[in-house]
Amino acid sequence: MLQNDIEYCEQSLPKVSRTFAPTIRMLPKGLRLPVTVAYLLCRIADTVEDSEALTLQQKKTMLERYSYIFTSSDSQSLQEFLSMVPVLPISTPDDQLVYDLERVLRVFHSFSASVQEHVGRWVVEMSLGMRKFAQAQQKRRFSFLKNMRELDEYTYYVAGTVGYLLTELFSHYSQKITPPLKHSMEQLAGSFGKGLQMVNIIRDMTTDLRRGQSYIPDELLTKYKLTRKTIFNQENADRAEQLFNELIRNAVEHLDRALEYILLIPKEETKIRLFCMLPLFWAMRTLQKIQENTLALLGTEKVKVTRSMIRKEYVLALINMRSNRLMQLHYRNLRKDFDSLMLSAG
Repeated sequence: MLQNDIEYCEQSLPKVSRTFAPTIRMLPKGLRLPVTVAYLLCRIADTVEDSEALTLQQKKTMLERYSYIFTSSDSQSLQEFLSMVPVLPISTPDDQLVYDLERVLRVFHSFSASVQEHVGRWVVEMSLGMRKFAQAQQKRRFSFLKNMRELDEYTYYVAGTVGYLLTELFSHYSQKITPPLKHSMEQLAGSFGKGLQMVNIIRDMTTDLRRGQSYIPDELLTKYKLTRKTIFNQENADRAEQLFNELIRNAVEHLDRALEYILLIPKEETKIRLFCMLPLFWAMRTLQKIQENTLALLGTEKVKVTRSMIRKEYVLALINMRSNRLMQLHYRNLRKDFDSLMLSAG
């Protein structure tokens, strides 16, 4: 029975994440399944928060009850959550995953108590944070972010928490990650997740805007004399580009710290380093492509890194993963393209 559920989790991962499924498979065997299950549990919370079929109150109630599953010792919280699941239409593999929560939980409960505690703590933190920022589908009821502080808080809940969760699992797995080293990694773990999330927000900005959703803070729109509608007007292109560049600067600052995080991982843990390196360098390549034509963000085509570039970064990661010097050199070569943006911010 458990083996069937393990296979279900492994088969579900690529259906709900084309980006992280290949990198999770690169992890050491002892980490692969815990990280897979942790990702799926986070994805369930994200699916509820992001659903266009649920009302604001349904989202808030479901996310609250979902968090209780990991903090209570009885099964009542699970049953309460499952009783609400049928309000969610099954239109994507993500939706199906929510319906199959019990299968994921059976694998989760097969882990040691310490692993369950590490994962559960951060799934709760993420879920309750998502509850705070949940938005209704009706545009008039959307609660947009007011300032950059709220954007930072939002990215912490939806992605920074993942950085801390991974750090817990890495240190639990590897004896080479000593308590002092873990403490140093924790100072940077939030930025590891936030940087990747900021790149996603920037890349998907126009798609989100066109469906009435926005992560551009009011503060930035006011600063550049734009609204969520006028940002598309040709006469506002220069100011829109300045706004995009400010968000890019924010992402790059987090990615700088993400590199520091990876450099702390012991060189002997090559598979963990590879797992962390690839999303970072893919994110930098995405920002590089965006910077080539920032206003392309206002088009209908999503900015994507080519498959050949993804493969190139994979090969470079294999070459560089044991050398902090080579990794830093490659990052600096990519990073120099953003230096002018960073200087203009100062």
